[in-house]
Amino acid sequence: MTLPEIAKSPLNTKYGPFDLYDFAWSKNEQDNVLALVSDFTGKTPLVRIQSACYTGEIFESTDCDCHWQLETGLHRIHEEGGIFIYMLCDGRGAGLLTKIRGMNITATEGLDTAEAYKKLGSPLDPREYKRAAFILQYFGVTSCLLLTNNPRKVAGLVDQGIEAKRVAHMSDPTPLNEAYLRSKARKLGHMMKPFGTDA
Repeated sequence: MTLPEIAKSPLNTKYGPFDLYDFAWSKNEQDNVLALVSDFTGKTPLVRIQSACYTGEIFESTDCDCHWQLETGLHRIHEEGGIFIYMLCDGRGAGLLTKIRGMNITATEGLDTAEAYKKLGSPLDPREYKRAAFILQYFGVTSCLLLTNNPRKVAGLVDQGIEAKRVAHMSDPTPLNEAYLRSKARKLGHMMKPFGTDA
């Protein structure tokens, strides 16, 4: 892996202050990964790896729980100490065009997210976590508490030599996002108690 350029700035948020880092593997925006760091000296850091969801995080779509995941993750990491890693790869890495096409299929044909992506010929989750692991290693992290419901994220860090213990990051389903969350649980293998996929 080539080494990224790195920039750092303080960032004040409604949750409190963070140190904001940009790891830029190229000038292409999607080759930048952000890290918001809250002091974790002497602790095993709480870590959240989140991929962009512009519809949920910016426009606060009620069809997913991504805005909740973002806010809850930032709040907990500020309070407990750790690193929030934000990857600029919407649609689980499939890209915005595929994501929006998939959303339309879901809305007009009644297919769930997994079925819509399959119809479009797109992998369900093509993301990889080498860059996230690089960032953790940059901060000297060899083990972490990982806020996630996705076992692929745990495996992705473990494959890169980082010990990752999962911490559940599950929102309460709503009538508007329940079908979406059920699809993630039952077809993508996410660990979610309300859908019987987590002990």
